[in-house]
Amino acid sequence: MPLVVASSAFLGAWVLAPATASTAASVSVTSITINGKRAGAVFDGIGAISGGGGNSRYLIDYPATPRAKILNYLFGRGGAELQMLKLEIGGDANSSDGSEPSVEHAFRQIDCQSGYEWWLAEQAHARDPRIKLYGLQWAAPGWVGSVWSKADVRYVIKWLNCAKSHGLKISYLGGWNENRYNIAWNENMRRALNANGYRSVKIVGADDVSRRAWNIARAMAASPALRAAISVVGVHDTCGFPTTGYRCASPHIARRLGKPLWESELGGMDANTGAGNMARSINNGYIQAKITGYLEWPLVDAMPPGLPFENRGLVTADQPESGFYHVNRITWAIAQTTQFVKPGWRHVNGANAALGNSGSYNSYEAPNGRDWSLVAQNGGAAAGQFVFPQTINVRLTGGLRTGTVHVWETNLLSADPSTWFVRQPDISAAGGRFSYSIPPGYVVSFTSTRGQKHYTTTPNAPGPITLPYLASRDGSNEGWGLASQEGAFVYRRCLGGVGGQCIEQEAGQVPVWWHAPAAGTPTPYAIVGGPSWQNYTVSASVLFTSSAGWASLIGRFGSQARDPRLFTGYKASLSATGIWQITRYSDVSGPVIIAHGRLGAFKPGTWHRTSFTLDNSSLSFSLNGKVIKRITDTHWSSGLAGIGSDWDVVQFDGLTVSQAGGPLAVAAGGWPSRGWHSGIRSW
Repeated sequence: MPLVVASSAFLGAWVLAPATASTAASVSVTSITINGKRAGAVFDGIGAISGGGGNSRYLIDYPATPRAKILNYLFGRGGAELQMLKLEIGGDANSSDGSEPSVEHAFRQIDCQSGYEWWLAEQAHARDPRIKLYGLQWAAPGWVGSVWSKADVRYVIKWLNCAKSHGLKISYLGGWNENRYNIAWNENMRRALNANGYRSVKIVGADDVSRRAWNIARAMAASPALRAAISVVGVHDTCGFPTTGYRCASPHIARRLGKPLWESELGGMDANTGAGNMARSINNGYIQAKITGYLEWPLVDAMPPGLPFENRGLVTADQPESGFYHVNRITWAIAQTTQFVKPGWRHVNGANAALGNSGSYNSYEAPNGRDWSLVAQNGGAAAGQFVFPQTINVRLTGGLRTGTVHVWETNLLSADPSTWFVRQPDISAAGGRFSYSIPPGYVVSFTSTRGQKHYTTTPNAPGPITLPYLASRDGSNEGWGLASQEGAFVYRRCLGGVGGQCIEQEAGQVPVWWHAPAAGTPTPYAIVGGPSWQNYTVSASVLFTSSAGWASLIGRFGSQARDPRLFTGYKASLSATGIWQITRYSDVSGPVIIAHGRLGAFKPGTWHRTSFTLDNSSLSFSLNGKVIKRITDTHWSSGLAGIGSDWDVVQFDGLTVSQAGGPLAVAAGGWPSRGWHSGIRSW
């Protein structure tokens, strides 16, 4: 049959290559026999991770119509059709791209509405009731005490109870993300799950990085109790980090356990150029390491600009006001397997191997013993390798369907969306045989099944968050567009004799960190806005609940290092003791206090209006309408606004960001559609 070509530039590269002996050896023909009587390991599915920071934060803030389209690309028919969703168990601390709120900031004060992960899981389940949900901790509220404590086991049970209250069934539960493993915790958790009605929840161990994660397999081999407690061996980055998929590895001791082996996190890949790495990892993960389940990190890029891990995930959705989004190439690399193979299908023994010297293929059969799929990728077997077309000659036997074969393919090298997940003409497998030529840089799926589709929508026009910003509660208990970087900024009943709801930094003590800070303790803050914001005033009334708290206003936040303490921008801070300061921050070095002083102490439970104006080089900090200090600084000229505190409960009311040099403007036609916070007042 005719060869389906890659991009013309790439095609020219290999067509014009001289016909040397090595070239001839590279252009090969691979014979594949798919025998329905040779069923192998069960395929457990492919999913993605909403966690490791607030990378899904903005989804809930999108207008309803574009939000539904995004969710359809992730979980509905015709997109990635994700088969698993891994959720962060919020811990009030930064876990890469922000922090997610806990359901129990303080002991026995449980809030099952906390955060947006419940909403996201509900949306996923509504689109695919068969999707498997998986919970994992990165951090935990401070009252838990320490990683691997018995108190933490009880805390996770409460999180499962919250999931149940939302009508959600959690199928899998990990330990602590990339924090080694603990035998006692896993055994205690298994007992607690069984005792609390969660016998069906399977523990995944150890959700650790590959260079040490396989140690748990050795421990399981030596301990029958631990082996009984853990149902799935889950490892991160067995196919490299950032994931490349060229070489995937698992030790023999893990394979002999009789447990499924999962790539429980693979990631660090660019959302578009990483598509080939994704397709390669799905195939080679099983061929080389007997991996049967995959979870890509992160699910989406739906967070403020300037955070460390931008441009990753299946969909970029970082403009919640306009509703603009972009479906990334990696979505279709995943769809090349998920739309053709469902959990419970089996790999076919003897029909999964290298494709010439530049690709690989994986074959699957359905539980009915008749239907089958074959996924072949030709993206190279080593970095920088010159890739040639690879021809396959396929024979179907052992009761598998013959006749019409449906073909879909994605050009993993092309930035042109019209080349992603494209249906090709059906081919005939008369007599149980067919041939096909896999172009360089392509992944191609062949199947006896029907129902595959390419879901297509038209996104809204792009547009950033605009001024004025008027804080309001979103569909969870967080502020619209307000992304916590440390701590938990959520809506609660206003204190101080005021009605309505206010934003409260509710983490009242230092959390149990995902990874302990190397030097110094990060403090809570949350950001909102766009990188083009320049001259504006950020204002909020603040209430201290103790005599030792701090409250801050942030301006011109530009970029954050992997340490959330390091970011470009300014912060104007006020303490309950009356100390104030203006601080300049950097993403490469520590903060510098550029102005400071002292006022009288503030009585806890009383409200005070604060504002921070950034107008060209002028920075002005005001309290109750009176300027405390005005200074000049020229380091940072634009960026997001925000609020901050220390590890103390502090409330913020009437958070606004308005253009500097004038009163808060109202756009023609009234307030923006996201709404005006009903509790806002003048002070």
